[in-house]
Amino acid sequence: MKKSLLIFAAIVLMAGFTTKVMAQATDTKPNNANAQILGAIALTAVNPLEFGSMNPGATIGTVVLTTLNVATASGGVLLVAGIPTAASYTVTGAGSRTYAITIPTAPFNITCATAQTMAVTAMNCSYSGLTSTFTVGGTDAFTVGGTLNVAINQVVGVYTGTFPVTVAYN
Repeated sequence: MKKSLLIFAAIVLMAGFTTKVMAQATDTKPNNANAQILGAIALTAVNPLEFGSMNPGATIGTVVLTTLNVATASGGVLLVAGIPTAASYTVTGAGSRTYAITIPTAPFNITCATAQTMAVTAMNCSYSGLTSTFTVGGTDAFTVGGTLNVAINQVVGVYTGTFPVTVAYN
């Protein structure tokens, strides 16, 4: 009988080790998925970057044009005519959204008909952090200035060139 009791106890113990205890509790909660499609952001160039008319001298000079349309000549450059104006832009996009402005960080050249060049450097924007926010109606505007480097006795001519300005939603 003791042997039968031991065998029975062994069977019960073995059955206890092989039995799986499963708790099957599940819970489902709905959640929302959202997306917003923003209207296209659009940039319009209103006025070009216009440094004005100048006479070069016997020394290197610069013309610094601020975003507030103020030009200052230094070195051998003398401003003589024209109304200097910063490049100006209007932007449209989604109301009350922020956007980033990218302006050239490297110099770019403007060139005359005889292939002479002058470098435009130190570009600056009326928004110092290069970011802004659209009005509730989705509009904004900004200006861009820069520094024109004028060589000694720079060749006479009308100098032109292009530079990229980019806007994008933040």
